[in-house]
This record gives sequence, C-alpha cells and structure tokens, in this order.
Amino acid sequence: MRGEYTVDAKGRLNFPAKLRSDFGDRFHIALSIYDPCLVVYNEESWQELIQKIEAMPMDSSMTLLRYIVGNAVDAEPDKQGRIAISQFLRDSVGIKTNITIFSLGSKAEIWDTETLKENEVSIAEIRKIARKEGL
Repeated sequence: MRGEYTVDAKGRLNFPAKLRSDFGDRFHIALSIYDPCLVVYNEESWQELIQKIEAMPMDSSMTLLRYIVGNAVDAEPDKQGRIAISQFLRDSVGIKTNITIFSLGSKAEIWDTETLKENEVSIAEIRKIARKEGL
C-alpha cells in the first residue's frame, strides 16, 4: 500500500485506517538507519529489532540503541485516528507537510514526498536488484 497524506501544523497526521487495524492501538516511530525517512513498527517487530540490537557487541549496540530507540516515539492514534510525530523526527528526515506512507508488512515508512521523489530508484535499478536476487 502507498498513500499520500498531509501533516498539520501540530505535526499530526491521520494514520490510515488499514494500518491502524494492522498495527494495533500502539506502535513505534523511529528514524530509519537506511533512508531519510521514518519507520513505523508494530509492537512485535519493535521488540525483535531491540533484541537484535542488544545481541550485538556493546560498542555497536549502544550506538544503534541511542539512534533508533532513544529518538523513537510511541504512537497511539487519537479518536480521529491521528498520530503526532515529534518535531525532532520530522526535522531529522525533512518532513514538512506532504508525506507518503508505504505499508511494508509489519513495518511502514513515512517519507516527505519531495524527499521520496529525490531518492526513488529507477525501474532499471529495481530490475537489476531483482535479477541479482533471483526474483
């Protein structure tokens, strides 16, 4: 699923109903370690991520825990289905008003729409990856 949405002046967005039902009443929003976007984790995938990080050597785990967990926010949709994204997270990935959300199974990504356009790979790159991985 891919959808385009807006963030209001208070940093809230109406989180898609389909994702609210998939993710439950509480989920986590963190900085991506791969791309200039935010990642939304359901409770199970969040706990799995933390366990993987904690199993790493201390120098690696502490750096990642600070970056991912230390900057993350818990999100609970209000009665209108809105969630708040902290100013720090929005600023960190350049989210202004227009965003694009991708549903990726147990996770989702939230992108500033302009940043996404600048970072999208070409269909030729996608085909190259697919061939390499035998898809």
